[in-house]
Amino acid sequence: MPTYMIGIYNKYIREKVRNGEDVDSREAAWEDTHYFDVEAESEERAIKVLRLDHKESHGFVIESIDVYKR
Repeated sequence: MPTYMIGIYNKYIREKVRNGEDVDSREAAWEDTHYFDVEAESEERAIKVLRLDHKESHGFVIESIDVYKR
């Protein structure tokens, strides 16, 4: 089964940080892209798995998706 590296950030946090608003340091880290390895049978399934914890409605944006070559 392929492994996908998915990069995401939070658009709401990024906007707050860049506007100079006060943001908790743990939260502020989401301004930057975080990378997650997701093992799934397809790219679409990998996105669905990631979205279970990082919902688009909560501001999470997928910036990149790459599949590891074997």
